[in-house]
Amino acid sequence: MCPEKEQKSNRIDASRTDHASTAYPFLLDAVVLAGTHKNLRRLIAGRNKAFLDVAGQQLVRYVINALLDVQHIDRIFVVGPPEELLGALAGLPARVKVIAQRGEMLSNCWAGIEASEDSHRFSKDIPVAERPLLVISSDLPLVTGPSVDDFIRRCAKAEQESETPLAMLVGVVDEPGVTPFYPENDKPGIKRPFVELAGGRLRLANIYVARPRQLAHQEILQTGFAYRKAKDWRNVVVLIYKFFRRPHGWHSAWLTMRVQLTLMLSKRKGRLYRWLKAGNTESRVEKSFSEVLGGSVKIIVSPYGGLSLDVDDPQDYKVLNARYKDWAAITAAVKGLVEEHQ
Repeated sequence: MCPEKEQKSNRIDASRTDHASTAYPFLLDAVVLAGTHKNLRRLIAGRNKAFLDVAGQQLVRYVINALLDVQHIDRIFVVGPPEELLGALAGLPARVKVIAQRGEMLSNCWAGIEASEDSHRFSKDIPVAERPLLVISSDLPLVTGPSVDDFIRRCAKAEQESETPLAMLVGVVDEPGVTPFYPENDKPGIKRPFVELAGGRLRLANIYVARPRQLAHQEILQTGFAYRKAKDWRNVVVLIYKFFRRPHGWHSAWLTMRVQLTLMLSKRKGRLYRWLKAGNTESRVEKSFSEVLGGSVKIIVSPYGGLSLDVDDPQDYKVLNARYKDWAAITAAVKGLVEEHQ
């Protein structure tokens, strides 16, 4: 890595690299979402994103290879078009299992969840409904085994501290974790909007640990996924409306509107911006979404900014192809920082 890249990668906040040395007392199954979107505008070059090549390898193979390298993962259930997946994943171990897609993202997720539950139906170590599993997107070329292991350890630590099992642990990355992937000089990069919280600027990653049976209002997840792209104001308006119609949803609707307003005012950083941001706490976000989803939700910050770099559009695909080697080196540097702070 050249000195400039090394300096840039070291912007990652070292305080975010502290994590527990132990994880769950059992291996987690993983569900990989690789379904073909019904909306043709969400395809790239007319293709399911999972099967696009980045630096000579299909995106779904990056994810599966990373999960096979994770110490805390057992079976891997990949949900998508079976024939394409069987071809893309040929030669992988038997613990990688292809599950036929059902339709929308949440339906596909449940196909993987139910396959995992069936495989543990007669297990005596923990009831199926209480068993957490990992859910991850299939279009993450910068995902690595260490980044997923680190996330699982952080989830386990959060659950130990809460003293009660959590229904959903949501992966996010902070601004220092993603600045190494910004445009630099004449080189392309990726910049996306953040959620402006009191403790820092965060954005969703594409990784979760969840006990889905403990979420009473699972149907709202499909709404959240469908309209999660906050850079489109129409999505924000629809999301606010959908939340408002839910039981306890007025709080989430107001918080969504408040966070979006904070983002709009972030350039000038005036008095209203500062007031709004100070009230946008992680605990308030967690409480709001725990209410609307009907189960306890916890935010987990990962130092691996690459977990947020999925292929959203053709421009992302072009940039990730062009910068893959540089950015893979940055991800490796994060691993070194994490190990230093263990």
